[in-house]
Amino acid sequence: MTTALLHRPQASVSRGVTTLVAGLWAAVLGAVSGTACVAVRMFFRSLQWVFVRHAGFLPEAALSLTAVQRVLTPILGALCATFVIWGARRWSSSGKHFEEYVEAVRFENGRIAFAPTFWRTISSAFSVATGAAIGREGSMIQFAAAVTSWIGERSPVPTIRLSRQVAYGAAAAIAAAYQAPIAGVFFAMEIVLGEWLWEEMPRLALASCAGWLASRLFLGGGPLFPVNERFTLSPQYLWAIPLAILLGLAAPLYHRMLRSLRSASHLPFALIWAGCLVGILSLLRPEVWGNGDMALLEVFSPAPVMWTIGSLLVIRLAATTCCVGTGTIGGVFTPTLFAGAAVGLMFGGTLHLSHPLLFAVVGMSVFLSAVTHAPCMSAFMAAELTGQWHLLPLLLIGNLLSWNVACRLSSDSLYAIATPDPTDETIPFMAESTVHPAVK
Repeated sequence: MTTALLHRPQASVSRGVTTLVAGLWAAVLGAVSGTACVAVRMFFRSLQWVFVRHAGFLPEAALSLTAVQRVLTPILGALCATFVIWGARRWSSSGKHFEEYVEAVRFENGRIAFAPTFWRTISSAFSVATGAAIGREGSMIQFAAAVTSWIGERSPVPTIRLSRQVAYGAAAAIAAAYQAPIAGVFFAMEIVLGEWLWEEMPRLALASCAGWLASRLFLGGGPLFPVNERFTLSPQYLWAIPLAILLGLAAPLYHRMLRSLRSASHLPFALIWAGCLVGILSLLRPEVWGNGDMALLEVFSPAPVMWTIGSLLVIRLAATTCCVGTGTIGGVFTPTLFAGAAVGLMFGGTLHLSHPLLFAVVGMSVFLSAVTHAPCMSAFMAAELTGQWHLLPLLLIGNLLSWNVACRLSSDSLYAIATPDPTDETIPFMAESTVHPAVK
């Protein structure tokens, strides 16, 4: 009995040391992942300067160009992206298959081949830097996850599974890309891991905060889309319920729309056709260029014009669908944020509600929840992006409602919109959001 009692403090100390080491390693991985995101972002920005001599918002760059340059620049970027893909297929000797980070965590124990991810990131950089209507954050997060996987395989802490380490990296990458450390934690739990592992919460939080701090150090702080208005409690809040139901019903249609042009990837020089469409549409609205960040800022401006936002929504949906369909490498996370915010704003404006910006925030949150099937992540993402923390209870209620409606209609989420046929050799690299068929 005495011997057992003596061993108990030693065992407790040993567990404490193990927990401390694991937490410190999660923070290291988070800092590395966040720095990797920053490096990719700076690379995108530098390449953008090479093409358009402008390092700010892409729509502003488009405005500074002539009409001919505005059309030709996305085509030139698509051509470069195509050559990178062809070159990687032709001269790559690794023979390793690309794994998207969600698929890698759930089915490959976190192993992500670095070389395919590297070449995908280069291809994405040419598309993103020249105005493709696709999200840059998808490639940033994928690259950061691949770096985390490479380091994790050489980890000095063998007690942590590689899949968990990649999840730490993904949490940090979301935090770094969107200045949203809390959303990063729930992104890893709800989407990457696909289950609520409460014992991982402290390490995910450490990793996410480390990635967020790394991003703030180099790129500055958030919120990225501030809404400088204080909404007072009123009966108008109840309109958030029909808005959540409406966007929950729209989510499966959004998935189908993004899939609708998948056959376009079989066209010769498919990416170039997408670049051509983006260039032509940018003659109508320069906000077609890029991931939709400037369009979101327009939605959250003090006096947005409803018809302007509506027309921009239609044009951007067409451009993003074409980019996804042709296989342009990138994400659709930020374009989805814009779509939800735009619909919410028009909902509030059409009903002549006194605070349409409130419904833009709600729309962004509930639509993201419906299409990602991640209600907690979406609520914190909306609060962190806009600074509207007092709306968090309303956002959580609306998200649970829209998520429930969307799940009843379809089991597909945003992270299954671009899963190609693995036997199709015309698609050398998979698009940003893929999920193993068993998840569907």
